[in-house]
Amino acid sequence: MIRSSILIAVIVLSVPLTVGSATGDNAIQVGPEFRLFEDGPGKGIQRSPHVAFGDGVYLVVWQEGWHGEDGNARIYAARVSPDGKVLSPGGIQVAAGAGVQEHPRVAFAGDVFLVVWQDLSGGKDADVLAARLSPSGKLLDTKPVAIAAGPGTQALPDVASDGDKFLVVWQSFDRDASAYKGFAARMTPTGDVGEAMETGALPQPRIAWCGDAYLAVYGDGRVTSVKLDRDGRPINPSKWGHEVVRNVRQPKPAITGVPERGWLVMVHRSVPDYWGWGGPGGMRCYFVTPEGELDPSLAPHLKQDRAGNWGRLPHWLDVGNRDTTTWPWGRPACAWDGRHVVAVWTRHHVEKKVMLTNSDLFATRVAGWTPVDKEAIPVAKDATEEQNPAVASAGNGHLLCIYEKHAPDGSVFVTGRVLRTR
Repeated sequence: MIRSSILIAVIVLSVPLTVGSATGDNAIQVGPEFRLFEDGPGKGIQRSPHVAFGDGVYLVVWQEGWHGEDGNARIYAARVSPDGKVLSPGGIQVAAGAGVQEHPRVAFAGDVFLVVWQDLSGGKDADVLAARLSPSGKLLDTKPVAIAAGPGTQALPDVASDGDKFLVVWQSFDRDASAYKGFAARMTPTGDVGEAMETGALPQPRIAWCGDAYLAVYGDGRVTSVKLDRDGRPINPSKWGHEVVRNVRQPKPAITGVPERGWLVMVHRSVPDYWGWGGPGGMRCYFVTPEGELDPSLAPHLKQDRAGNWGRLPHWLDVGNRDTTTWPWGRPACAWDGRHVVAVWTRHHVEKKVMLTNSDLFATRVAGWTPVDKEAIPVAKDATEEQNPAVASAGNGHLLCIYEKHAPDGSVFVTGRVLRTR
C-alpha cells in the first residue's frame, strides 16, 4: 500500500541517467538526483512540492513538517539554478506562526515570485494566504497577504501568471448550500489583491495561462474547466463548468498552457480493483483550444475513453490493467518546454491486483495530445517510492522536476532532477 509519509527530490544535470527513444529531436535527458533541504525542522517530513522559474532561477516550495493533529507544518522554499545547484541549502521559511500551513503553489510575474498556501492558523477554518519572494530569495512579505480569509473554509489554492500579474484560484465551502464554489482573484507583483470573482466551477482547482486567457480545471468525479480573463472573470461561464473528461475516480488534474494554441490537461483514470469494475489505470491527455473547447480531433477516441476501454488509446500516455504489474496513478505534472509539453507521472507496482506499492516517475514529451517518445522515459526509478511530481520550464529545453521521495524508514524528502529536451 502507499505510505502516507513523503520524501521530495530535485535533479542536477550532468551525466544523463536516461535517454529515451524519440522521433526527430533528442528525447528527455535526466540528470542526477539531489535533495533540497537535508536537515529541516520537519524532521524528515516534506511534502506537496511545487516549482516555478523566473529571472534565471527556479523557486521550489514545499510543506515542511507534520500537518495532522497537533501539527506544525510550515511553508519553505529554496532557490535552484538552471543546472541544478541548490542556492538556498538552508531553506527559506516563507511564513511563521501557529497552526498548520500546507498545499503551497508558486508562480513568477514581473520581478517576483508569489507563493500561495492553505493556512489553518485559526485551528478551525482554512484561509488562503500569500507571500512574495525576490529572485535573490528575499522574503518581501514578513506578514502574509490575505487572498481569501473570510468566514468558512478557503482552501487548495493555485496560482498562475500572465507575465505581468498573478491570478490565484481556490475553493470555498458554502455552508448554506453545503457545496464548494470556485473563486479567483488577481494580485499584482507589488502585493495589491483584487476583487474575488466566483468562477462557478467545482473544487480542487488548477490554472494555467496560454497567451490571452487562463483556463481553470477542477476535479470532482469528472474534470471540468472554465476560461477566465486576466481578472478572473469567467469568459464561458457555466454553473458546473465545461466537461473535459468523465469516468475519473478521485481526479487529480494537471494543466499547462501552450502559448497561443491552448492548454494541455492531464489526468489519471482509476485505481485498481480486484474485479476490474473501475476499468484500466491510465494517464491521459486532453487538449483544450483557445476558445475553451476540447480539441475536436479527440472526438473519435472519447467514446472509447468514456466506455472504459481496456486498451491504450492515442491520447493515453500510460496504461495498466488487472494482468499487468504496474499501474499509473496519482497527480501528474506538465510544463511547456518551448517545443513540446513535458509530462511527468507516477507509475506504481501492483500486488494482489489491488495494492499499489513501489512507485516510480516517468515522463514523455507530448505534441498536441499524443506522446512523442516511443516509450515512457524513467525519471526516478529505484527501490524507494517517488511520488507527487511537479515540473517547471526555463523555456529553452531545460526543466526542473521535483518530487516526494519516500525512504524505507518512513521519512519523506523533497528531491529533484534537471531534465533536458534539447
